[in-house]
Amino acid sequence: MKFIISAITVLFATQLFAFHEPLSNQKGKLISYELKKSLSKEDLKAYWKSNKIPKFILPVSYGVDIYEVVYSAPWIGDSTMVQASGLYFVPRADKGEKLSVAIYHHGTQLEHARAELLKDAQQGISLGLAADGFITLMPDYYGIGKGEKRHIYQHAWSEAMSSIYMLYSVEELNEKLGVEHKPDIYLTGYSQGGHATMATHYYLQELNDPKFKVVAASPMSGAYDMSGAQAVVMYRPYPQPFYLPYLLVTYQEAYHYFPGDIYEVFKHPYDSLTHVYLDGEHRFWEFNRVLPSVPSDMLKPQYVEEFKNNPEFPIRKRIEQNNVYEWVPQAPTQLCYCSSDDQVAGDNSVVAYNWMKTHGAKDVRIEKISDIFYHNECALFAVVKTKFFFDNVRKGKIHRKKGPPLKNWLVKLYKRKKEKEIRKRGHEDPYEPEGMRAETQK
Repeated sequence: MKFIISAITVLFATQLFAFHEPLSNQKGKLISYELKKSLSKEDLKAYWKSNKIPKFILPVSYGVDIYEVVYSAPWIGDSTMVQASGLYFVPRADKGEKLSVAIYHHGTQLEHARAELLKDAQQGISLGLAADGFITLMPDYYGIGKGEKRHIYQHAWSEAMSSIYMLYSVEELNEKLGVEHKPDIYLTGYSQGGHATMATHYYLQELNDPKFKVVAASPMSGAYDMSGAQAVVMYRPYPQPFYLPYLLVTYQEAYHYFPGDIYEVFKHPYDSLTHVYLDGEHRFWEFNRVLPSVPSDMLKPQYVEEFKNNPEFPIRKRIEQNNVYEWVPQAPTQLCYCSSDDQVAGDNSVVAYNWMKTHGAKDVRIEKISDIFYHNECALFAVVKTKFFFDNVRKGKIHRKKGPPLKNWLVKLYKRKKEKEIRKRGHEDPYEPEGMRAETQK
């Protein structure tokens, strides 16, 4: 339980009250809500067709209303409340029909603004879950959307609180909308969303509120072992070097771990560039273009050596405190990953699975999606595995690892086709995502 001790007792001694007291008494506060879009089943079928979403994976069983929800949640390290936001996808169920709740945790973004409604694939996943009967929350995380303060990247506590406090705020909204639900909570998310899924699962399990019982979790391709399996990417060419300055600068806001100006850890010109590109307006690929491909090359050598060799180095300690795998899930949990992932090392999932099984987890499984897919290619098939897993749990078939035979066979055929295409043509250049150059030149 090192994660619990370091993240709560040691570092967040003052935060103990921000976690327990508001959850049991205040439970957050709904500030505002707005219906952003209302989609009938016919609208959704047309959307599915235009976006080539297979209905055999994500059936259209309900129309869906999409709300923007603004709510209050506790800030890091003290008891003050800040504004947070998210999207709420509500199936148009019959009166009195109680559905399960899903939370989808989105991946990394640099921009403060939320993506345009339904122009983002991850919003599409949330919409798909809702269309098949899951009341679905998609928190923005602190500092994104209409959230106040800066987003703290890969910060387990704030990721979890954005979900938990949104859960409590939509309880208020449900009373206004006449929405009823089961206590069953399904958790998932990809990339940073995988890390957030694991954090939310842990805190909901500790909270033990009978209103919100995690019945299944499927974190996908997350950096669960940030100080170990994931840290090695610092020292080799890496397609997303912006992750490192994003982490170091935002952790300073959460922890105040560095005496003085955090930008001092960067070599010139990366000290100045980091100031410019972490303004909440730039996109990740813009920042990547001005950074070295080896992340550690943007840091002054003394800090790289301290991180490597000094276990008490503050940066290293804070990263360790956001590892999210050293605990035992009680609900069925599935870890999806690709062993060739170029952004989130597949060993993150292997380390998490081995630790949990060794320490008594009874229903944790690991699903290697592919040996050839990179991070972005892995996502689609991880989502499909997650949906099959959730469907099994929802139907009471929690020990069934595969999806329905025909569906599973069709997915296998498509996956083999994609793998064959990659072997034939090779991967796209991970340092130059498709469309980046054209968009830069506009």
